[in-house]
Amino acid sequence: MKKILAACSIALALAVCSFAFWNGYVYPPHGLHEYSKDQYTQAWEIAARDFCASSGLTFVHPDFITFRKPETSDEAYVWGVARSLTRDGRDRLAWIYLEWSTKRHIWTRSYSLVLADGDDEVFYTPTYPGQFQRALIALRKIMKENARHVREYLSSQGQ
Repeated sequence: MKKILAACSIALALAVCSFAFWNGYVYPPHGLHEYSKDQYTQAWEIAARDFCASSGLTFVHPDFITFRKPETSDEAYVWGVARSLTRDGRDRLAWIYLEWSTKRHIWTRSYSLVLADGDDEVFYTPTYPGQFQRALIALRKIMKENARHVREYLSSQGQ
């Protein structure tokens, strides 16, 4: 029984570590390696197009893009809203936020999301579920986002 428990613990630890490595190191700069800090508009648009494609949306155009570079460090940030369309032609807005990695000298995705998405139940719950149900909703949302990251990564590998 101890061997089975140890094997399950090791498998769980490997899964958690690979999940963290994927989401912290591999996915964030994917497709953005060739853009310098000054090419923030191009990097942002690549991230926005990839996000929209992997979310089943059609990128239309950016609504706004904002760039910020603090004077006291090598940091830089760019964020904005991508106007997109669903398959049935409804408007959707996607929030895309990138950070300049001072260690790796590349743009990285910090977070991207569809604004007011239908599965935002984790934040707005009409029936006020208990903590266990909220945790399950949050876990499902995290796994859905991770699956989208994998789709985004794989779809751009074929190009």
